[in-house]
Formats: sequence, structure tokens, C-alpha cells
Amino acid sequence: MIQAITFDLWNTLFNNKSYSELRIQKLFRYLQEKEITVPFDEFKNAFDTKFHFSEVTFEEINFRHIFTEERISSVLNEINIELLQADLEIIKEEFESIMLQDPPTLKKGVKSTLRILTPDFKIGLISNTGVTPGSILSEVLERYDILQYFDETIYSDEIGYFKPHRKMFKIPLEKFNCKPQNAIHIGDMLETDVRGAKEFNMLTAWFNDSNKTRSSDIVPDYEIQQITEVIQIVQSLS
Repeated sequence: MIQAITFDLWNTLFNNKSYSELRIQKLFRYLQEKEITVPFDEFKNAFDTKFHFSEVTFEEINFRHIFTEERISSVLNEINIELLQADLEIIKEEFESIMLQDPPTLKKGVKSTLRILTPDFKIGLISNTGVTPGSILSEVLERYDILQYFDETIYSDEIGYFKPHRKMFKIPLEKFNCKPQNAIHIGDMLETDVRGAKEFNMLTAWFNDSNKTRSSDIVPDYEIQQITEVIQIVQSLS
């Protein structure tokens, strides 16, 4: 019997939206204002590689959350630039709050689905936050008037680990006093959402609204193309 439902955020409830180019421009302009000269191509190459830690796998760092300041410092170290801590704090603040200027939109059916599910189930949000911290994401959820539907919000910057680390799934279910087999997780990433939830013995629904071909040996319990399909799944399991 299903007692709890947890959702991924990006490309499950939110439509994906990249802020990388804005962050590149902001940091480059900041360096120019400080009269620090670096060729833009060299700077951008360092940013693309070091900010996203593309040279390492999450497995190699045990799915540890990479904080914004560490990302910025990694870029600057690559191009041999050193800034004061106060400068890093300014850049970090701008990077983390940039979403508020132009928030991502909600996927179709998100609000109505949450409203229908809330009376009968515990509802959780489990999100890898990347650069934008959970506090900002919650603010955007509040703007859309859907934060009220979540009994727990679990963000990687607050827990210290990325999905699929088991801690990201264990914490909300412990708070719900719910056994993993009585919970289902919905998300769009096979390697993080489905893998992490299945390894924690939860049921899983792969949100695949772009009709991608499954290229992994990770097999979800369900595959959906619209978030509203969750309603019928959990009702059939209850």
C-alpha cells in the first residue's frame, strides 16, 4: 500500500532551464570590473570544464554535493586568478539567486496533481540542486503556490549528497515513518532518480515526457509521459 510519494524537481515538476550562459557573463564582467584580464575563450573553456566538474564522476566523489563557492574557485584556479573571500561571496550570491529573475515554468498538470494527491498521501520533494540552493527553489515553489503541498523538501545542498545517494531517499521516508516498499519516487533521470530509489527498495516511475529511448539497464516499475498519470498509478497501488 502506497503511503508516500516523492518527486524529483528539474524536468519532472519544473521545465528545464539553463542559467550557465548568464553566470559565465556575470563572472567575466566581474573580473573585468576588477581589471583582471583573461581571454574570453580561455575563461569560458575553464568555466565549462571546472564549474561543472566534468572531469570527475559523481561516483568518484561518493555523490558529494559540490557547493557553488567550490565551483567558482575551481574555475578561477584553472586560470590562475585569486579573489578575496568577499568577492567570492558576492559572486556566489549572484549565481545562486539568478533563477529568481526568470524562474523555470511548471510542467503541465503539476499543480492539479499535487492538489489531488495531498489529502491521501505524504508528499516529498527530492532534488539535486546544482548551483541554485534549496532556499531559492522553495521560494520559486512558493511563487507558484505549490510549496504548500509538500510535507518534506529534501535538497542536496542541505543534505550534502546528490541522488542517487541513499541518504537523499532515507531522510524523507524516516520523517514520514514510511517503509520504502510503501513509497514511490517519480523522476526523469534513470541514473539518479530511478537507480537511487530502487536501491532503497522504493517503487519508481520514470517521467519520460520527451519519449527518450531507455539506454540503461536500470528498469523503472512504471514509465509515464504526463505527471497526471501518477494519480492513477498510486490509486491502483492503494
